[in-house]
Amino acid sequence: MDGTKPGSPQRERRLGLCKNSVFLVEISKRLVKIAKTAMLLTGDGNTGMTQGNSLDKYSNLDGWITSHCPKGTPDIIITNPPFSGQKTESMMMDPDILKLFGFGHRPDPEGAFPTITDDDDDRDAGHGTLLIRQAPELLFLERCIDWLKPGGRIGIVLPKGILDNRTYINYRRWMLSRCKVDAVVTLHKNTFEPDTGVRTCVLFLSKPLEDDPVPGDYTIFMAQSRRVGKDSKGEPVFALDEKGSATSELDEDLTQIAESYKTFRDIGTFTESETCFTAERGELDDNLNLNPQHYSPELNATLEKVSKFDDKPDWSVTTIGQLDKNIRIYMGPRWSSRSLVVEDPSDTTNLTPYLTANGALEQRRMTVKWFDMSRATDKQKECVRMLRVQKGDILISRSGTIGKVTYATRILADKYVISDDLVRVRVPDENMRAYLLAFLMSSTAMNLMKLDEFGSVQQHLQPRHIWGLPVPVPDSWEQVSPIIDAGKGMISAMEQTSLADESLRTNGFDSLIE
Repeated sequence: MDGTKPGSPQRERRLGLCKNSVFLVEISKRLVKIAKTAMLLTGDGNTGMTQGNSLDKYSNLDGWITSHCPKGTPDIIITNPPFSGQKTESMMMDPDILKLFGFGHRPDPEGAFPTITDDDDDRDAGHGTLLIRQAPELLFLERCIDWLKPGGRIGIVLPKGILDNRTYINYRRWMLSRCKVDAVVTLHKNTFEPDTGVRTCVLFLSKPLEDDPVPGDYTIFMAQSRRVGKDSKGEPVFALDEKGSATSELDEDLTQIAESYKTFRDIGTFTESETCFTAERGELDDNLNLNPQHYSPELNATLEKVSKFDDKPDWSVTTIGQLDKNIRIYMGPRWSSRSLVVEDPSDTTNLTPYLTANGALEQRRMTVKWFDMSRATDKQKECVRMLRVQKGDILISRSGTIGKVTYATRILADKYVISDDLVRVRVPDENMRAYLLAFLMSSTAMNLMKLDEFGSVQQHLQPRHIWGLPVPVPDSWEQVSPIIDAGKGMISAMEQTSLADESLRTNGFDSLIE
């Protein structure tokens, strides 16, 4: 277009080609009308804006699509497909749709999905077990790759959990066997607020030319957006000047990420930062983790510093789970407590106090729920028993803001039931417990935990992540006596704070009023 003169036949011919080369398949008739209107107002083409279910058979799509944009012809596909958010009612459950997709079937014992051909009869052939339901975003991913022209490119918004959750490893393996991953960009949690807080990412993929294999190794551009220019309510957030006053520019990093990616595509390199960096396809771990955070230079620098303790005399590096055979790392059971909750009780004498993760992490026990255990079933009673902690347990938040650490004081252990959202680390040895508490409360441990976090809606850690966390260990605890003393000092302070809080509750100002 830039090489032609306005109003010239060449310009009009190329403009016509552009107008006739843009296509849309959208299931909502209303949104198709809006898209057509938008295209008309901007002077672009609108004939390619069609209504239809883009997960249906290709032959059932609008005639304009089947004739102008059939399977194997799109050069570029960009989409933000609907997500299920793990809600059953949002899953795809139509067997006539599911049978069109390999992802609509259960993988074989090797983790491979069946290949579904365009032959209608073949779709009903034996391809293994058809799933009862499937997340629509996975079906859209398969459809985009199938629809795309060899040599074409895809930009698709997906839930962030697809990048690293173990349950998605077979889907990642399938994708990596058919496409080259050009880039992965994780988006800020406010990106789609105030409509949804689902954590998302953008995958940029390219499909090899016909008969060309997918490269075994290549460089993947990775980025983590940490500023999106708005808050959770959708209100704009502006950058500040050197005086701390708001400017007219949004406080966002997506522009810089886009510029870095363009430079990477143009010349194969760029200036790396904590926001934008690279990873090698051949160095992906056994879980085929594609989460940029796993390859963050900042977090991996911490891991490297910890690993160097192995080269120091009188030191070694092991995992928390291997520090001592008597260490136990676990979380409580998932359960439903709704039937036990007593709202705003006037008398709590015969009720059992329950703390959420945030409540347990508070210095004072202000956020307390109350359970009436006389209503509990045998299963609920067993869950409550398993959720209680022991004095001396180290507690680590495993959801939302992961890695916050607290200590189970005597009162916390004797009096309260604690949420399963806190991982319990039980260390019998007193010195080891104090050392480990000091380690887990450090920024070093926080960075190491961030390397393994995962999740689509909230970030999560599992006990296995804490079990495998590397920790430097001295040959003699005497070498780290100041750290152990600091850990014991923290434990003593938390015990004293707990006792003082309990004293205020029983003998404080409220007792004077009563």
